[in-house]
Amino acid sequence: MQQVERVPPLPARLGLACYKCFKEEDVQVSRCTGCLRVGYCSRECQNADWKTHKAFCKATKALENDRGAAMTLLFPLADAPSTNLDYLHNASEAHAANVQGFVQRSMGRELSVPERNLVGWEPRCMACTRTDQLIRIEFTARTRASGGASSSSTTAKPRQLTPCVECNASFCCSVEHWTAARALHHAPLPTEDGHSQCELNKLARGDAMLEAALAGSHDGVFRWAPERIKERWESVVRKEGRGKEKGSGRTRWEDEIADEMRKAVGVPSERPMGPWVRMASDALCMPMTILWGLETLNIDDEWTRKHTLTIHILGATMIEVTAAMVFEEILHRLPEVKTLKLLLCGPEMQSGRAPKVYPLDTCPECARRERKRVHEHTADTYHGYVAAQGSKYEKPDLAIAFNAGASSEPSSRVMWAPTMKLLVEKKIKTVFTSYNSEEAHGDAAALRAAGAKLAVEAERNAWGSAKLIPEPAKVYGFYSASGWVSGAF
Repeated sequence: MQQVERVPPLPARLGLACYKCFKEEDVQVSRCTGCLRVGYCSRECQNADWKTHKAFCKATKALENDRGAAMTLLFPLADAPSTNLDYLHNASEAHAANVQGFVQRSMGRELSVPERNLVGWEPRCMACTRTDQLIRIEFTARTRASGGASSSSTTAKPRQLTPCVECNASFCCSVEHWTAARALHHAPLPTEDGHSQCELNKLARGDAMLEAALAGSHDGVFRWAPERIKERWESVVRKEGRGKEKGSGRTRWEDEIADEMRKAVGVPSERPMGPWVRMASDALCMPMTILWGLETLNIDDEWTRKHTLTIHILGATMIEVTAAMVFEEILHRLPEVKTLKLLLCGPEMQSGRAPKVYPLDTCPECARRERKRVHEHTADTYHGYVAAQGSKYEKPDLAIAFNAGASSEPSSRVMWAPTMKLLVEKKIKTVFTSYNSEEAHGDAAALRAAGAKLAVEAERNAWGSAKLIPEPAKVYGFYSASGWVSGAF
């Protein structure tokens, strides 16, 4: 089975940890002088990564030698600092798109996921969006304009971005710009339970460090799911929303799994469970969102007592395949259900268009109770799958698309439109999730255009992943897996 491509953790993408071995503590990371994006803790790590990094590095460096492209990147930059988020994010996104386009043309191919991440998460000034490469381009242009007479002759060097001394994950290009950005950087974010960008940066970096430390023994990704079986169905729909429960100092995810996880993983009582819980929630958000969708879209709880429960996952990828174990949580929370059937349907699946059935093992207690879990894989669009099944097609109890990005690009809208129309025509209970608010509102609009009457529009998902990741090509904001429910009908 094909493995999910290992993506370097956030500190490595920011140049704060070694891009090859991911070490951050007790090492001196030296940046690549070509691309100014990655760093290495030793010559050995740099040499080991050079074969992979070489093409991207040279294409990125070539951008600086193309005066037309370089001037295009410099044109929108202002010297004065700004706290206008619309301006800053538009400038950041335009810069990232221009860099990616140039580098792809230079390399003659699409960028890989890690390469796209180096463009998206390139450190940039919080007050003007300058990157270290833009600073170098600007310095070179000014030196040429002055006939090479720089302030310190041949020893002059361009300044570099400086990270916040508290979170070490947001940057500024000068003291003046840091003075302008400081208040906003430390201000509560209304969409993140009142935490500031600085506070959440620290959590994100801590999570990345723990995940990197554990990755070697978990095929590059840490996953965990409870093994207990609930005695009875317990509602997962709560009105307080994501984050801390009213009157509680713990988050909802911690209330649900922290105590079980502490015992199972062996975390000492004096250590907080927050980072562990956030890592586990990244995959557990899928079965929990399925249960939320079933409860939200059914008028009674008869579905909790069905012999067989059928879920169709639309736009499935290797993410859902490698996280197969966590879906047993659906059985563990529905003790009266005997069989769970999951269809993983998506063009990126590796199984081929002909559906393939995979009976999966269950936990010992589920096996003792003769409960079954069956996954079916097909590499097809959902409307293509339904057409191919013909009279054999069986309507699921719920269809769900995780982080589909159905409205993110014109090609995605074209691909998803027939599936959305089919879901509406067949009156299939459906949930779409998204990474952030922008995608959620776009998907909700696309569903309404297909004729769906949404029971839930674009809103925060109470069971979205608690592991927050800084938004790429932006200086503020975070996203998370299934962080938003973009439509349910």
